[in-house]
Amino acid sequence: MFSKQSLEEQAVEYLREKILAGTYPTGEKLVESSLAKDLGLSRTTIRMALNTLSNEGLVIQKPYAGWRIVSFTDDDLWEIYHLRVALESQAAEMLAERITEEKRNQLQDFFEKYTQLCKTQPDNLEEICMHDLNLHQLIVALCDSQRLARMYSSILNQLLMFIRVTHLDFDAKESANTHIKLIKAICEGNSKLAGKLAKENITVFTGRTR
Repeated sequence: MFSKQSLEEQAVEYLREKILAGTYPTGEKLVESSLAKDLGLSRTTIRMALNTLSNEGLVIQKPYAGWRIVSFTDDDLWEIYHLRVALESQAAEMLAERITEEKRNQLQDFFEKYTQLCKTQPDNLEEICMHDLNLHQLIVALCDSQRLARMYSSILNQLLMFIRVTHLDFDAKESANTHIKLIKAICEGNSKLAGKLAKENITVFTGRTR
């Protein structure tokens, strides 16, 4: 199944994809020997891949219990939601402050593709959700803050799982439309409004109150 080059990296990518797609449900036990047999890899390679995924927050290892796909408690979801709010709203503000013609064109070009996807494939929930997240990733990238980008990257895979858990009632047809005011504020350099709209745009977590 795998080539001899970068076996660990390939194993990480394969398992990450399966986890984020929900093929391996949250809380499911992962057995090193079974994965090694199924993928035609050594247990050492599988263990190293699982350690990498553990650092990404996608799997956990418990003494005498082995590996499991991470499960989110209400506290976990609350924390991920607020981290997302803080980072994405700050990125939107910073991008609005630093907007250039080149950045404006990149943002508008991507948003046009996003809008067309919602119009032509309104039932493609998974792809629309990914375009939603990719738009915010682009905003983070264009704000030119390496520190913010590293912080965002460190929780990105958990964000993907968070979106899969919380977007059960997601209105795909209106996904792009809910970003129109945000994109306009960024492109016009209105940083305060951009930050406010970025916060409002993120699906509210209603699992618990603090």
